[in-house]
Amino acid sequence: MRPLYETDSDLNKESKIARFLEVAWGCSFKKLPIRYALDFALTVDDTVKAFCEIKTRNYSMKEIQSMGGYMLSIGKWMAAKQLSEASGLPFVLIVCTTDALYQGRFVSFKPDSVSLKGRKDRNDWQDIEPCILLNANQFKRITNGNTFFDEQKL
Repeated sequence: MRPLYETDSDLNKESKIARFLEVAWGCSFKKLPIRYALDFALTVDDTVKAFCEIKTRNYSMKEIQSMGGYMLSIGKWMAAKQLSEASGLPFVLIVCTTDALYQGRFVSFKPDSVSLKGRKDRNDWQDIEPCILLNANQFKRITNGNTFFDEQKL
């Protein structure tokens, strides 16, 4: 079985972002079982309104764009597409960068390009996989100023 690389620190950051957005957006972030491959269902009164993935990156959105865009595995993209098309609900991708918190809302899943990319620092051959690159202009800034965690004193 392949190891899970998600750390307690990653889950803690994800949880803090979800709690912040629950208040800001007036909805609940319900953790999904691992078989769904996405982090959350966004609900209002137990009615699902969207599916969501939360990511944190050690780059600014400008740096991400200079690298070609936000990289997401095509496996994650396919899971989002499948849930979105089966339910008729949008996929929301939250990205916490070093400069702000951003959201991308997707109902269309035709990528501009697919490349073979990934991490090489863990010496795991399965980290190199087909990925899509999402242009930074597909994301809307949610917070202003420095990093989300600095702003929220988390």
